Amino acid sequence: MLKIEKLNVYRGYIHANIDISFDVKKGEMVGIFGANGAGKTTLLQSIIGLVPVKSGSIYYNGLEITTIPPHKIARRGIGYVPEDRRLIGEVRVEENILLPCWGKKMPQRVKFNTFEEIFPGIKKLYGKSAEFCSGGEQMLIAIFRALSSGPDFLLLDECFEGLGGVARESWSKYLLEERKKGLSGLITESNRAFLTWCDKLYQIERGILTPL
Repeated sequence: MLKIEKLNVYRGYIHANIDISFDVKKGEMVGIFGANGAGKTTLLQSIIGLVPVKSGSIYYNGLEITTIPPHKIARRGIGYVPEDRRLIGEVRVEENILLPCWGKKMPQRVKFNTFEEIFPGIKKLYGKSAEFCSGGEQMLIAIFRALSSGPDFLLLDECFEGLGGVARESWSKYLLEERKKGLSGLITESNRAFLTWCDKLYQIERGILTPL
C-alpha cells in the first residue's frame, strides 16, 4: 500500500532521513520508534508532502506521490496526525474536526457517533475553542480530524502523547479493530511500549532506519 525506496530528506544542512526503504501492506500497522530528533517527524512529513525529498521515491497504491502537494495526497486517502496538532485555536472543536470534510457530502452525525464511542468525553468539548483544550484533548481533536474524511491509511506522529490511560486504551482498541477491516498505518513514537501491538517495528537513529 505504501512503499518507500531509498528516501533521503534534509532539514537545512542536516541529513534527517538516510536511504530509508520499507513498505506497509494493506491492513498492516507499522511502528517506528526513536528519540526526539532522530528523523521520525521528517519521515512522515516527507510522505504527506510537507517536506521536499532530496532523492528516492514514495509510492501509495502503486502510484508515485513523491512530488505531489499535501492536499492531493490527502485526497488519495491518507490521514495525518501531526505531533504539534496544528489546530486552529480560535475555531470550535467540532469545526476543527470537520476541516477535511469541507465541500464534501458526508454524514457528519455518523462520524461524531464514532468519535464519541472512542472517547465519550469529546461531547463536553463541542462548542469550545480548541485553544482552551488541554494537550491531551487537542491530540484527540487532531486524531478525529484525521479520521473525519474516512482515510484508508494513517500517518500518526506521537499520537499517544498526552493521552490519559482510558483514552489511550480506547484509541489502541479502535486501531486494532479497524486494522481488521483493512485500515493501514505508520505510527511513530518515542516510547517503544506504545508500539508493541504493531505488525512490524523499526528503530530510527540519526536518520537511519533499522528493522527489529
